[in-house]
Amino acid sequence: MVFQPHGKRLKASEGKTILEAAREVGVDITSICGGRGVCGKCRIIIRGGEECLSAPSKTERHTFSDDDFSSGFRLACQTAVAFEGKTVVEVPSESRVNQQKLLLKGLERSVELSPAVKKVAVHLKKPSLLDTRSDVDRLLDALRPNTSWGPQVDYEALKKAPLVLRKGDWTVTATVWKDGEVISVEPGATKGCYGFAVDIGTTKLAGYLVDLTSGKIVAMASMMNPQIAYGEDVISRIRYIMEADMNLSRLQQAIAESINNLINEACETASVPPSEIYDMTVAGNTAMHHIFLGVPPNYVALLPYPAALQSPMDIKARELSVGISPGAYVHALPAIAGFVGGDAVADILATKIHEADDLSLMIDIGTNTEIVLGNKDGLVACSCASGPAFEGAHIRNGMRAATGAIERVWIDPKTLELGYKTIDNQKPRGLCGSAVIDITAEMLKAGIIDYSGKFNAESRTIRLRRNDKSVEFVIARKDETLIESDIVITQGDVREVQLAKAAIYTGASILMKHRNVRSEEIEGIFLAGAFGNYIDPQSARIIGMYPDVPLERVKFVGNTAGSGARMALLSVEARKEAGEIAKRVEYVELGADLDFQKEFLKATYLPHQEADRFPNVVKILGKIRNRG
Repeated sequence: MVFQPHGKRLKASEGKTILEAAREVGVDITSICGGRGVCGKCRIIIRGGEECLSAPSKTERHTFSDDDFSSGFRLACQTAVAFEGKTVVEVPSESRVNQQKLLLKGLERSVELSPAVKKVAVHLKKPSLLDTRSDVDRLLDALRPNTSWGPQVDYEALKKAPLVLRKGDWTVTATVWKDGEVISVEPGATKGCYGFAVDIGTTKLAGYLVDLTSGKIVAMASMMNPQIAYGEDVISRIRYIMEADMNLSRLQQAIAESINNLINEACETASVPPSEIYDMTVAGNTAMHHIFLGVPPNYVALLPYPAALQSPMDIKARELSVGISPGAYVHALPAIAGFVGGDAVADILATKIHEADDLSLMIDIGTNTEIVLGNKDGLVACSCASGPAFEGAHIRNGMRAATGAIERVWIDPKTLELGYKTIDNQKPRGLCGSAVIDITAEMLKAGIIDYSGKFNAESRTIRLRRNDKSVEFVIARKDETLIESDIVITQGDVREVQLAKAAIYTGASILMKHRNVRSEEIEGIFLAGAFGNYIDPQSARIIGMYPDVPLERVKFVGNTAGSGARMALLSVEARKEAGEIAKRVEYVELGADLDFQKEFLKATYLPHQEADRFPNVVKILGKIRNRG
C-alpha cells in the first residue's frame, strides 16, 4: 500500500483498515471519532488497486454520492484490505492533520520563587585509612546542613556517585529534591537548573522550559496531541483503551514520546541539555492525566464517573519514559472530580478567582469544557461535553485552526454581502471554530436563520441553496478555495453549533442555579484555552454561549492551564495551593441535575428560548433587523 503525497508504503495485512495502516506507517489522517465511522473526516482517494479493498460500507454509502465513488473517494476507517495487491491511497489536503494555530501564553500571576529542586555544590574530604566512610555517606554528611530532612540518594544518582566524585576531584554538585533526596550528582560546581511544565490538552500539547534560578521561560514548544489519531474526544480514546489491554500503554507512550519531542525542541532552542531538567509539572483533564500516568481512565466515563486518582502525584520521570534527568520527578497537579482535572485547578491558580471578592465565571473552552463559578467564599465546577464542533468536527467543511482555515466571517445585514478572513491569508480550505461561531451569529443577525436555528426560506440571499440532502449557505465558492469545492455551512452544521454552545451555557446556568446567582451579578467571565482566545466575544454572546453580561466584563486569559503548571513548577507553595484548591471546589455533576435536559433544550435556541435571559442580545438583534 502506497500513501501519496507522502510516498510512504507498507505491506498491509488482510482485514487491516487504511486508517490503521496509515497510523502504522506514520501518515496522519484526520480521524475525529477515532475510526468509528461517524465523523466522515478521514476521506481518502483510491488512485489504484481498488479491487484489493473491501466493498463500500453502509456508512460510506450514506456519506458519498455515486460521483464521489467514481472519483475514488472512501473513508479510511471503513475501507479494509480484502486481497493482496498494490493499492495507491491519496490523502487529500482536507484530510491531513495540519499544524494547528496554537496559543501558548496565558494570564499568569507572579509567585515567590521556591522550586522543588535546588543545586548544592560541596567539597568532600578524600577517603583515608583514618576515614573510610562510603562515598555516599561522605556526600550525605556534607549535604545534611543544606537539607531539612535526612538526605537520601536516588538509585540512578547512586550508581554514578563513585565516578562523579573522583572525576570532580571530590567537588560535586548535588541536585536535591524538596524532601532531601539527591536526584542527581555532577562533577565540579555546576549551575544549570531547569524545569519543564506541560499542558496536556485533548487537542494540543504545550511545553515550557523554565530556568528555575530566575523563574524565566527560556523556550516554548507545542504540537498536536498524537492521540487525536485514536479519537478526537476523551470518550473516544477511553473507548479505544477499553478495546484491548495494550491500548492504554500505546496512548501513554504516544504522549511520552511527544513530550520528549517538546523537551528536545525547547532545549535545542535554548541550548540546554535535557539532562539539566530536574523537575517537571503537568496539567490536564482527568482523562489526559490518567492516560499519561498509565492509570486506566475507564471508569471516569461510566456512572458515577469516579476518577482513579485525584490527589497530586510525584512520579519518577523514568517511570513515565520522560527524557529528562533520570532521577527527576514529574508532579501531576490534582484533579477535582469527574472530568474536571488538573487543568481546571491550574486555571483557577492562574486567574486567582478563588481569592477574589468579585463573583467570576471561568470557562476553559475545548472538546471537554471546564466551567468554574465563584470567588473567595466558594467555588463550584462542572465539565460539559461541548464536543469537537469548535475544532471543526461534525461540520461539513470544518477543520482545525491551521493555514487556510477561514477564521472570521461577517455579513452586512443590509446588503447581505459576505466577507471572510483566513489564517495566514491563504486560499480557504475550510472553517475553523471561530468562523463557525461567527457565521452562526452573522446569519442570525441577518435573518438568514431564525431563533430555532432553521434556515429562513424567504431570505433574499443567493448564497442560500437547497440540495438533495439539506439546505446550505455558501461561504466561499469553488473557484475561491484550495479544495476545489464550495465551502458551506449546512443546516446540520448549525445544529452542531447549537448543541455545542448549549452544553456550555447549560453548564454555566446550572452552576449559577446552584449558587443562586443571576447573570447581572457576575462581575467577570474568563474565557480560557486556545480556542477561547480566538473567538469573537460578541458572536459568542449573540448565539448564547455564555451568560448575557456586558462585553467589557469578558476577559480572554489564554492558556491558563499552562500558566498554572508553570506556577507549580516555580513554587512548592503554589503546589500546596493547588492541592487546597482541588479540595475546596465543589463538583456538580450535570447529569444528576433534574433540570439538565430542560435547561439544555432551552439553550439550543439562539440565543435562548427564554429571551429575557439575553436582554442585551435581543436589543442588538432588534436594532440590526430594524436597520436592515
